[in-house]
Amino acid sequence: MLRLLKIKNFALIYDQTIEFSDGFNVIIGSTGAGKSLIIDAISFVLGDKSNRLNIRTGEDKLTVQAVFDCSDKRVVEFLEDNDIDVDDNLIISRSLNTDGKSDARINGTIVSVGTIKNLSSLLIDIYAQNENIDLLSSKNHLSIIDLYAGSLVIDLKNSIQSKLEELKNIESKIDELGLNDELRAKKLELLDYQIKDIENAGLVAGEDDELKTRIERLANSEKIFESVKQSNGFLSNICELLSQVEQQITFASKYDDNLTGLLERIKSDRIDLSDILDELSEYFDNPFDENELDRLYARQDLIKSLKRKYGATIDDVLEYLVKAKEDYDNLLFGEEKLHKLQSQKQETRKELYDLCVKLSSIRKETSKEIEKNVSDELSVLGFKNFLFKVSFGDIPLLEDAMFTANGIDNVEFLFSANAGEGLKSLAKTISGGEMSRFMLAIKNAFNKFNNSATLIFDEVDTGVSGEIGQRVAERLSNLSRTTQIICITHLAQVTAMADKYIFVSKTVDNGKTYSNVKYLNDDEAIKYIAEISGAEPTGVAIQFARELKSKAEQYKNNQCK
Repeated sequence: MLRLLKIKNFALIYDQTIEFSDGFNVIIGSTGAGKSLIIDAISFVLGDKSNRLNIRTGEDKLTVQAVFDCSDKRVVEFLEDNDIDVDDNLIISRSLNTDGKSDARINGTIVSVGTIKNLSSLLIDIYAQNENIDLLSSKNHLSIIDLYAGSLVIDLKNSIQSKLEELKNIESKIDELGLNDELRAKKLELLDYQIKDIENAGLVAGEDDELKTRIERLANSEKIFESVKQSNGFLSNICELLSQVEQQITFASKYDDNLTGLLERIKSDRIDLSDILDELSEYFDNPFDENELDRLYARQDLIKSLKRKYGATIDDVLEYLVKAKEDYDNLLFGEEKLHKLQSQKQETRKELYDLCVKLSSIRKETSKEIEKNVSDELSVLGFKNFLFKVSFGDIPLLEDAMFTANGIDNVEFLFSANAGEGLKSLAKTISGGEMSRFMLAIKNAFNKFNNSATLIFDEVDTGVSGEIGQRVAERLSNLSRTTQIICITHLAQVTAMADKYIFVSKTVDNGKTYSNVKYLNDDEAIKYIAEISGAEPTGVAIQFARELKSKAEQYKNNQCK
């Protein structure tokens, strides 16, 4: 939900901070005051195409900052997936310099404009004339139908996805086997060489580490021998001296029993040192084999060579061997396996086709309800002599079917705005003036499925008045119970239904034009409603405005019951 918008040096807006509330926000003011600039600023900060012409004359940089609630789990997951700090508030900022350089940030983290655009789809839908509305794009119509169908299609689509993965796995195996005889022979020859290359090496897991230790020992053999030799001499002298000490203490202990314990310790130490001396002497009985070092180096080079060809570690090389043997067997017995896989493929395609046909049937039943609900909403909002239809392409034959995670359906919303006119693509048929009102009908028909926390309608009341204007106001109010609505309007009925009034005016100061924002209280709102009703704000007009506002409040109160 959009809480705050800070705009600086954006066209006629010099420096404005705009606060939005829950429910129904209207942006009002005279034509040309700069109301649409607020929507343009929101579009810019959410990743719309930048334009240096929007930088205020005489300034070198424009900046827009938007502050949202950060309570939506989808938004939190998006931020975490993109390594962006998560806070109570979501702050998106974007700037543009006159030299074309720009800066985009989410919660202070520099990001691409594309990242902001991806995030914005979770935050706001903007419906305005000349806007590229995703909901009207035929590529999104299947997902709209599936959203409406809900649980009826979720399990089916999961089954289709699972079966599709199974089919792709089978096709991948077929591709591996689908070599001609010459290529198969070459592949077998290569695999045979690789298998023998690894097997002949007789690799043992962990032996590379053991080799490294043994090589290090042999490479330093001379130093080791010299150290052991000197140690042997030192220890021999020590043992001889210790033997003499033992003799002296033995003699002395005959006359002093207190030396008996010390004598035993000396004997024990002499025996231990004698054992060590014997082991050191044996060390010289096993001289180093000079050829052994060459053999170890050769083994190490062989293992390094195998690692370069087949994997970073011995375990990786052994895993490669297992896979190579499997591939060899698959190729060797390819014809038999290929026939079996092709049978599995046909069986899987048939199962997948049946699931897709069932999904298509559910979609078509759901589409009847969508056509009725959307048509009812369009009628309420003043569309006459129109036709709205969900068009399905013909289901292909099994052998021609191209399967996707969405099944095999081709769907498009068709529309005719006038009697006698044929149904055409929705995006090509509806006029810019009808666009926002049409989207209001769509959003009301799909109210319980709205994914965005905020909906923005620019000039939603274009070309309507009277009773239809009241219906537009009521439909916007309906949406505002569950979704934040921001709407530019010139219509009294829509204005009266609002919860918050954001008034935009234009002033000239020292030869410069400024668009300014203020919030109207109830009395000011009543006066404004009287003015746009087409009369001077006299007593009668004010009374009319009060009655219109009272009627709106009564409608909203009845909604809450």
